[in-house]
Amino acid sequence: MAFPDKHPPTTMSRRNVGRLLGTTAAASLLGGTGRAAAASPAAADLVFHNGDVITMDPKRPRASAVAVRAGRIVYVGPDAGARAFAGRGTETVDLRGRTLTPGINDTHLHAAVYRLNLPPYALDLGPAAAKSVTDIVAAVAAEAARTPAGEWIRGSGWNPRRLAENREPNRDDLDRVSPDHPVFLQDSGYHVSAVNSRALEIAGITDVGPGGTRKPGVDYDADGRPTGVLRYGGQALVQLLLPPRTREQRKQAIQDALTRLRAEGITSFTDPGLGPGGDGLGGGTQGIETLNAYVDLARAGTLDARVSALFLPCSQSGGSAAAVDKALREFAPPTGTDPRRFAVRGVKLFSDSGGDLLVAGDTHEERVAELTEMVRIAHAAGYQVAVHCYRWVPTVVDAFTAALSRHPRADARHIAMHGAFVPESLLPTMAEHRIGLGPQAQSWANAIHQAAQGPAGETFLPWRSAVDAGVPLLGSSDAPVNTPNWRAGVQALITRRGTCGHVHGPEQRLTLEQALATYTTTAAWQDHAENWKGSVSIGKAADLCVLGANLRTTPPEDISGIPVAMTVFDGRIVYTA
Repeated sequence: MAFPDKHPPTTMSRRNVGRLLGTTAAASLLGGTGRAAAASPAAADLVFHNGDVITMDPKRPRASAVAVRAGRIVYVGPDAGARAFAGRGTETVDLRGRTLTPGINDTHLHAAVYRLNLPPYALDLGPAAAKSVTDIVAAVAAEAARTPAGEWIRGSGWNPRRLAENREPNRDDLDRVSPDHPVFLQDSGYHVSAVNSRALEIAGITDVGPGGTRKPGVDYDADGRPTGVLRYGGQALVQLLLPPRTREQRKQAIQDALTRLRAEGITSFTDPGLGPGGDGLGGGTQGIETLNAYVDLARAGTLDARVSALFLPCSQSGGSAAAVDKALREFAPPTGTDPRRFAVRGVKLFSDSGGDLLVAGDTHEERVAELTEMVRIAHAAGYQVAVHCYRWVPTVVDAFTAALSRHPRADARHIAMHGAFVPESLLPTMAEHRIGLGPQAQSWANAIHQAAQGPAGETFLPWRSAVDAGVPLLGSSDAPVNTPNWRAGVQALITRRGTCGHVHGPEQRLTLEQALATYTTTAAWQDHAENWKGSVSIGKAADLCVLGANLRTTPPEDISGIPVAMTVFDGRIVYTA
């Protein structure tokens, strides 16, 4: 999908609405009563009719018309009842049977990282642009030819499983075309980086010999020579040396990201991890300066989205209770912002990315105790705590329950982010303590074929079991790891079909409504905002998504391809296809 370079207009003429969705004039809805309705003080700013409205409100699950006034929903029901809200100044949209949903809430989306790791800020090395290590090398060569000697070359998006050579790029690949420019290229998951010899030299990463002491997170060959591949926290050795983006660059990147997100129908999202632990993550884009950029936009009234941020006190590895305590004591939550536009709602911590625990400690038992104390400190400070976890989900849940027991607090709403290897036996405990589970269905679709061959088997991420147990299941993209196409997530949730083409664990499929809830009502629950957003209900914020087709009648395997036709934020049309 192509995205506009500039913000779309915030209002739209009736003529242009008609061109978009087939409406001809307000009179078609008014049915000849335009004069009386125009004089009515109840006239709405926007009226949608003749549609399939999936409200996500159990009191009125379906409707065909919606009216919006002053940023709020004032009517939901049949077309006939909407006539009283349509005056001569009302924009009317004939949905022609297409679906209208609540505005989409992506619960885990790195907006600044997403935009700052695309051109012109960095090379796009995603699967569409780079299908081999050879392609990556060619892209770096072209960039080196137009970049002054000594300046950094950055890129991201490569995935070794999708490269023809089925391996990571390394220093020798990059040295051939860029001996004088330090090079830093992150993979699609942002857990692995490839750098050249110049970058290793700047970072002080040298040969250690066969028996030498090796730096954690740095790959070495049998002779103790660094390969140029850095993993997890080892990436910070180079990332912390990257020239920092300015606050203005970060603000522009966020605004550019919002334009792209509006084209996906996304009106709310959680940016999961901004703070002192983030300078060595996401190509150096997750630091406190990015959080400050959000604050600037929110205070200026130019942040056209509802953003929840998670404060990040520690890096991806080596986190400690002392670091969490120090960072939280020094952090002053931003003031002067509308909390319905921007708020720091929680704290993000890292437990693991599929291997050992990534926190301080010499033994596993020491690391478990350290993680438990890190969670306790953040919980005791009054924050929602979200922990990045894969293998050690039970350990994270134990830390949550221990914190809740020691410092009782109603409705803390802690989150196990990703939570890939969550055993079904753990779900009742998570439900009892209202601990949310935040996987990414798109990531599941990409990984399931390989994961199903391992110990996780077909039950890898048991979505239906989680919902049936009462665990809040949260929908997200983890962009830029995946594209912010929530329809692709919904498709995976209801089909359990991976990108490999095989269906895995069909008993774990969700219904359409259950899948959509992960991006709407349950997502609003994560934000402690279910009383004012997340469903198409009278009195709630008028954040809406209009699709270019009927979601209910589209074959499940085609849902990811449904376009977004219109996005409404705070009662204003902010995107049209």
